[in-house]
Amino acid sequence: MTHQPRWRWTASPAVAVGLGVVLAAAGLLLGRPDVALLGAPLLVAAALGWQRLPAGEAGAAVDAAPGTTATTTAGEAAVPDGHHVDHRVDYRVTLQAPPGVEASLVHLTVVGGRSRLLAVSPSTRELRGRVRLLGVSGPQEVVRASLALVAPDGAAVAGPLGPAGAERVLAPAFAPAADLPLPPGLRGLSGVHDSSRPGQGGDFRDIGPFTPGDRLRRIDWRATARRSRTAGEITDLYVRRSLATSDAVAVVVVDSRDDVGEVVAQWGANRADRRGVSSLHLARQAASAIAAGTVRRGDRVAFCDLLAAGRSTAVGSGDRHLRRVLAAVATTRATGVLAGVRRLPPVPPSALVYVLSTFLDDVAGGAAARTWRSRGHRVVAVDVLPAPRLGGSTSAQRLAHQVVAMEREDRLEDLRAVGVEVVAWAGAGGASGRRAQLRALSRRRPR
Repeated sequence: MTHQPRWRWTASPAVAVGLGVVLAAAGLLLGRPDVALLGAPLLVAAALGWQRLPAGEAGAAVDAAPGTTATTTAGEAAVPDGHHVDHRVDYRVTLQAPPGVEASLVHLTVVGGRSRLLAVSPSTRELRGRVRLLGVSGPQEVVRASLALVAPDGAAVAGPLGPAGAERVLAPAFAPAADLPLPPGLRGLSGVHDSSRPGQGGDFRDIGPFTPGDRLRRIDWRATARRSRTAGEITDLYVRRSLATSDAVAVVVVDSRDDVGEVVAQWGANRADRRGVSSLHLARQAASAIAAGTVRRGDRVAFCDLLAAGRSTAVGSGDRHLRRVLAAVATTRATGVLAGVRRLPPVPPSALVYVLSTFLDDVAGGAAARTWRSRGHRVVAVDVLPAPRLGGSTSAQRLAHQVVAMEREDRLEDLRAVGVEVVAWAGAGGASGRRAQLRALSRRRPR
């Protein structure tokens, strides 16, 4: 995007005019024409600088394209905990400066917060480079550029114009979760789970009299002959009745209030390049795995960002719907909202709700989990706080972390007390530990 630059005078014209006037006055007072003539070029240069300010639009545009990337497609293979994937991105900064500019100053900020100030000639129209993205998922700003202009002889400057930036979104690497729990109630007229009502497609239920609408191939001739043996003739037909199949509905909710890293010493500064694995990275990984596992099982899933309703998807199933869910999960970012949730997103009846949060406070995730549990939903609280790394922390930071950890554990115990089931996504055991926790929940009968 280009703009009309607004020029601001520097000290150079004032110094030139002042020095020229002093030399001219000194020459007149001393009777030295040669001294007076020394100030003439300075006055002429200041006058010309006033009249020849560059005219025209200026600006900087930034775009980024994937470079060489050593990674696997999201969903095909899981990346072990604590291991990052090498993503490299090529960026290009297109510069536009009006004619007559003596120099351009470009301020570049690349991923990780590293900044550079470059002085380029007016003939330079493009800057190229390659950066390595951080090894975590989510939106990442690849490069941000702003442009400043310098008029001839440094008489005036304009800018900075911009900034213009380019962003890339990295999807988390994950493996679809298996052995997921079921909600207390099933819905729909078809699916992969046995419901409590009679129908077709499920396991054996009982044997009953033939009624209009039953298929002939479901007649149990042995049961018919056995029950009509006393009468001596077949009076009634008996059929094998089965249970109907239904599907489950899962709603994955992400608490995007904050994004906390595993390095406790960085909890205050929270620099993306120093904090290590972040809670939102684990939340994206968990949400993607749960959504893919739910769809692969034949059930329906919905995604909701608790504090940004625009990044939500409705209930659906199938590969196309899963791609929409994964795209919404990948773009989740920290909102920094300090207030609580004004209105909870709607949840279908008899749905299983996964609440993904750090549970560092009770403003968003904990309050939402208790509310949905009180409405009769089966709620699974997925703890996505990374395992803490206390290296480099001060004694005050260690003490503060200990207090926060005890308060958080009390908060999770309160959730367990009201019937919310808790799963630690970054707990001991890694991926095998998560599978064991989900398997235990799937075997537990919902209430």
